[in-house]
Amino acid sequence: MQEDSLTYIPASQGYYEPPLGRYLPWLPRGVASSWIKNNMPPGCLILDPLGANPFLPIEAAQVGARVLLARNNPILWLMTEALAGSPSAEQLNKILAKLLIMRRGRESIEDHLRSIYATPCSGCGQMIQPLGFIWEKGHNLPTQRVYSCPQCGDEGERPISEYDLQNLMALGDLGLHRARALQRVLPENEYEQESISAALDCYQPRALYVCMTLINYLDRLELDHSDRLLLQAMLLTVFDEANSMWHWPARDQNIFQLNVPARFIEKNLWLALESSPRRWAQSSLTIPISSWPKLPASQGGICLYQRRLSEKENLLKSLQPQAILTIFPRPNQAFWTLSALWSGWLWGSQAVAPMRSALARRRYDWRWFALALEAALRGLSDTLTPDTIMFGLLSQAAPNHLMGLLTGAYVSGFQLKGYAASRSDEMIQCLWHPSVETKNLQNISIQQTIQTYLETRAEPCTFQSILNDCLAQLALHYSLPDDLKGLDESYFSQIQQQVSDALHDAHFAQSFQTSSTSSSQWWLVDERQAGAPLSERMEIALYDQLLQRPRLTLPEIESSLCQALPGRLTPEKEAMLVCLQSYADEGERQPPIYSLRKGEGPSARQDDMQELQYAIHQWAELFGYETQHQESLVHWFNNQHQLKWIFKITVNCQIAEFVFGQTSEDGIEKVLVFPGSHSRWLLYRLRQDARLQVLMSKNWHLLKFRYARWLATRQALTLEQWQKLLDGDPPVWESSTQIQML
Repeated sequence: MQEDSLTYIPASQGYYEPPLGRYLPWLPRGVASSWIKNNMPPGCLILDPLGANPFLPIEAAQVGARVLLARNNPILWLMTEALAGSPSAEQLNKILAKLLIMRRGRESIEDHLRSIYATPCSGCGQMIQPLGFIWEKGHNLPTQRVYSCPQCGDEGERPISEYDLQNLMALGDLGLHRARALQRVLPENEYEQESISAALDCYQPRALYVCMTLINYLDRLELDHSDRLLLQAMLLTVFDEANSMWHWPARDQNIFQLNVPARFIEKNLWLALESSPRRWAQSSLTIPISSWPKLPASQGGICLYQRRLSEKENLLKSLQPQAILTIFPRPNQAFWTLSALWSGWLWGSQAVAPMRSALARRRYDWRWFALALEAALRGLSDTLTPDTIMFGLLSQAAPNHLMGLLTGAYVSGFQLKGYAASRSDEMIQCLWHPSVETKNLQNISIQQTIQTYLETRAEPCTFQSILNDCLAQLALHYSLPDDLKGLDESYFSQIQQQVSDALHDAHFAQSFQTSSTSSSQWWLVDERQAGAPLSERMEIALYDQLLQRPRLTLPEIESSLCQALPGRLTPEKEAMLVCLQSYADEGERQPPIYSLRKGEGPSARQDDMQELQYAIHQWAELFGYETQHQESLVHWFNNQHQLKWIFKITVNCQIAEFVFGQTSEDGIEKVLVFPGSHSRWLLYRLRQDARLQVLMSKNWHLLKFRYARWLATRQALTLEQWQKLLDGDPPVWESSTQIQML
């Protein structure tokens, strides 16, 4: 089995930011639609058997696909329906107002919620709405409050006031609301109840009071189905803001476990409710949603189906999806447990049933993930035609997570055909077909796989990237086990150890420590079969683009580079951006248009080469050296015909062949003469390629064109003075704006 070189689709448009996004797999904008446009006919029927991120089926439907979406997690189903309806902020505010004007005794729900969180400003004494209250884990009372006073401008953390403590105590016996929150869910099994209790432990009593108050009044409110659905969606935002899993000071975070930080903020849930319409008014195109067996119209839409085996089999017997398109979730105890909790709050205990298996699970290893995928994909491969494609995304993937994905797909009857990954995007993309071939287990050499990978990229690589490639190659060559039942959990560890053993073989590989990270990079002892480094091939492809097309957008550049360098060669976005800044000017319009910078054209750079060659010959004559000129090289010999200096003049950073071909003989100084505009790209190369950095740390000088011109204007220099000045303008890691000023 040979790999189809899968072209990676870059995340050029950023990522969706859905409500509850800290629990969901990252989904890049435009990747799903780009894949559909390039691979599927209009009106194609696509299956998403996981439904892990609501924006994936929505984006697919927006470009005309008809999407069959598994209705599994009730919370994800609610999010999909709400977002697909493309509600406006005005519409959502009107629905929310129906809840807020309801009466609680003599006051409205709005006034009651405001009063629960109101605090006096330390600056002016006015009652204001704080961002929230700061707690130390294990303490019975908050210690600080955080606010920005609209009256006097006082802001920041301030000590808790006596009013705040009295206001909190005025809510009465808050334990009753915890009992109510548990009663809404009512799991039948004691172990499941333990999971729900663990989730409730992540809520402060006041937060549970507010959540239960909102649920009680939602139950009394008369709304049509669509308005109720949107109000439930807005309450989801409150339920998430209500838990204590919010670090303080605030930080970007993905939540996988039910862990309360040592210092956290109890958020103001009135503010969370007030701002919830803005979180749900994200889509611009309304997507029709139906339930099986009513399919979407030919212009696109979403059809929900239950993932129960009987309904799935009936669906697949009557239909033949042309592709499976999905994003795979990370194993997430926090989200699955909270989904059960929130489902019970919104719909009662019957809604918790689909989540019971998640509540009974405490440990989520790679083998469990593989079994979960097998359950979701079981039976699909047998009913699909051999040319059906499954395209899947995996974000923020650790190697054991990738192991679970590849094994789960393999035992479900899907054969991996292509694999591409981007460390910059933290994204892996895979392509499968239903397997119609007999699976003859093959034994591939881990050492040979590593050697081929490193020779292909021709640059040192991290342990994780090498391990991930080895896992992909096992799947590509039928070398994964096809039965999970008897498979020991240590199987992944065994592969990991094999990779480690191969890399620690001193006759096979060597390690380098990089200056940019704390991790090691690995390279081959025998590097004779390696070609040009990937970064240099990317630089050539990028420069060719800029020459051929005078105006390019960033997505066009990224897409073109990924097409030129597919599969194992997928370039990193960070490298591409640094290289781009070395060659191109960024236009002022948005999105920016990139054009080859004046002076980077072949003719101008040829003039630079000739000018610098002349200057180097002039220096040699001044210092009494004889010269030999060979294309971009100038050699200086002393009067005993001994080689003392080598000058390499380059208009780019394609220097590996020359650098690796040099000896480290004492007494020979080497000078790389290069454009100052490429300083940042050259330093990036040295930081990322530890092998190159080690070699260039010995008897190498880096001389910019502009500085060489300045040196050439100095009169009556001695060799000693010239040597002292030679390293006077070293390349530094300047910002892209400074680089453009060079």
